Amino acid sequence: MQMAAHGARIMTVQGEIDAAELGFTLPHEHVLVDFGGAQTASADRYDREEVIRTMRPYVEQIAAAGVTGFVDCTPMYLARDPHVLRSLSEQTGMHFITNTGQYKEPYLPDETFRITAQALAGQWIREWEEGIEGTDVRPGFIKTAVEPRPLAPMQQKVVTAAAIASRATGLTIGTHACAGIAALHVLRLLSAHGVDPAKWIFIHAHMETDFDLIRMVAREGSWIELDGIGAANDASVLSMLLKLLDAGFVGQVLLSHDAGWYSVGEPKGGTPRPYTHLTDVFLPLMRELGIDEQTIHRVTVENPARAFAIG
Repeated sequence: MQMAAHGARIMTVQGEIDAAELGFTLPHEHVLVDFGGAQTASADRYDREEVIRTMRPYVEQIAAAGVTGFVDCTPMYLARDPHVLRSLSEQTGMHFITNTGQYKEPYLPDETFRITAQALAGQWIREWEEGIEGTDVRPGFIKTAVEPRPLAPMQQKVVTAAAIASRATGLTIGTHACAGIAALHVLRLLSAHGVDPAKWIFIHAHMETDFDLIRMVAREGSWIELDGIGAANDASVLSMLLKLLDAGFVGQVLLSHDAGWYSVGEPKGGTPRPYTHLTDVFLPLMRELGIDEQTIHRVTVENPARAFAIG
């Protein structure tokens, strides 16, 4: 896999940019999350200005460390908020990317259970064409989630909808999968609907302990996202990273924390986990192990630009 093609574009919350502008990017983080459930999810459950005040220092920390791109993976019905993300982008200069798509049970609205995959995809395609929730903010990728086992029928519907939407928009799909068996099932479904495996991200791949399964997914050409940095054991994530590099998959690795966030329902949003472990701790560990600067640049700058390029 090579660098993003000349002229490749990224959709941020402030509009399209050239992929080369994205820079050092954290491909899986969260600013704001509400686990109250799809039936109660609403911006009425939090104060946007308080969220922005709380989370801005965390964004400024990583900006000072050289991070310029931030992929917010909170999907609809879990407090995805384009207003908050755009305000933070304007105030900090960070390139925020948000998403369309939906999570998994019990964070799906009743309507999703009733309608077809085609109709569900239509909702997400409209967000790409018209903007999210009455704004002109457009999604930069499609977020889905499945359980770490063969996919239940409802999850198959959501993944099918993602495939249809991806084909229509050119957006990459990212799926919270955690396990190789689920990842391979997702890939079969996407392939059946004509989606290139290179347009799919295996989210939480670091949670799969069987490297043979990881290798099977990587051989298909998909992205392998190790996004537990700072929460999972550094040694275990480093071990998997080294195996991927040794196996020749340097062009398919993504590194992030799955950190943050302002937690709706907790006093003052709880205690967010900073987004700094990668820059402050993990990259120095990589260098101590002899991983060169070209490889580090590739996995932190070049790979995210290609992963989230439109088309």
